Amino acid sequence: MKRTWILVAALVALLVLAASPLFAGGQGASKEEVKKCRVWFWGEDEAVGITDWMKENAALYMKQHPEESWEITHIDIDAIYTGFKAAVEAKDAPELHTAWSGLNTLQFAFTGEIVPVSDYVSKKVTDRIYPAEKQGAYWNGKLWNAALYLDPWYGMLNRKVWKAAGVDSDKFPTEWKEFVAALQKIKAAGYVPWSAGMKDGYYSDFFSSCMQYAYYNSVDEMHQGILGQTSMAKPPHDGWWYAVAELRDKKLLNDDVMSLSLAEGIDRFMKGDVGYSSCVQPQATMARTTLGDDAVDVAICPVPSKAKLAGHLPIPTNPLIMPAVAKYKQEAGKFIEFYLSAERQNALYAKTGVMPATDQVDPALMKNAVDRKTLEWVKTKACFTYQEHLPPSIMESMFAICQEMVGGDIGAKEAAQKFEDAVAKWRKENPKDVEYYKKWAPEAR
Repeated sequence: MKRTWILVAALVALLVLAASPLFAGGQGASKEEVKKCRVWFWGEDEAVGITDWMKENAALYMKQHPEESWEITHIDIDAIYTGFKAAVEAKDAPELHTAWSGLNTLQFAFTGEIVPVSDYVSKKVTDRIYPAEKQGAYWNGKLWNAALYLDPWYGMLNRKVWKAAGVDSDKFPTEWKEFVAALQKIKAAGYVPWSAGMKDGYYSDFFSSCMQYAYYNSVDEMHQGILGQTSMAKPPHDGWWYAVAELRDKKLLNDDVMSLSLAEGIDRFMKGDVGYSSCVQPQATMARTTLGDDAVDVAICPVPSKAKLAGHLPIPTNPLIMPAVAKYKQEAGKFIEFYLSAERQNALYAKTGVMPATDQVDPALMKNAVDRKTLEWVKTKACFTYQEHLPPSIMESMFAICQEMVGGDIGAKEAAQKFEDAVAKWRKENPKDVEYYKKWAPEAR
């Protein structure tokens, strides 16, 4: 009898232990067992609502994976790179972190500070990402980031301003001379032809990336200039400097262009008295919200070029990278696969209006003609993004040179030569990076 009671007591003890949080899986798992994962990202400033979407992703994902917790933090744009470097140095980086694509991402791959996303995300998933947005993010046969959303880089125009100036916005100019003539009519009617902000220099990206690619027949031509095989001060590399100088000389930019930042230059368009501004698609979405769907249209900026890429559309992206010191990389890969699913991509568009990163978006969900046009261009006119193929230190030089030129201190020829000098200096001072560039360039086609 005593032996029976001992067996019963042991059985009860085992049942109690089995029910204990220390032994249970799923939602009953102890805090020590939960894998604490983090995402530090940027995007709310242009893709309004994306923070809620990302938090929704985390909540839905954790229901499927209660053994993981996902903390979502939106960071300031100025902290993207400084915050990443500090976190890596402290060996306390999140599982996923924002970084612009192309060489902006690969600068960290070259130094071993990130790991390839393609090591942790299935090819089945990455194959659904549009090719143009992955173009600059390959190196050593690996994909080093995963897109959050698309940033098609074109221009937005206020149809009401064009109409008031006697210009037909339904027949948007496809030739540079016609485009300039339209801007001049807009100015003569008392409106601002083109709004920009050069106080911080960043709008030079919005000039170069919306124009310079169209002077090339292929991205290889740009790479030849960066590697010193051709001069960045001569055609086809110098085209955008002359185009911007013409806008300056004909006073087609806003009078306060040098006192406004990039963001303020875009906001200037939102006042309703501006004809045109370079933008990325989320900014055009914000403009439609502010000015009305009937007021805002988008267009590919014409340039005086007959090159093969003229009339195409750069498709940069806002992507996430995986820090090498992050603890839960496998889990991060699965989280990427989750937010890149068709359901979550369509939810992104529904919540924010920005273009999803994959080809799984349902065209029937497009809310307006502008989005339908953009999606069609993404599918049929996509090409590389100028900014993503510039080494970051060269880009910094470009900001300063463009400020000088737009401010009237130098002309286009001098600006192009200064840019060539900056590229040559980069090659001289960074021989190891030049070798990386040579190896990367064929993969970036």
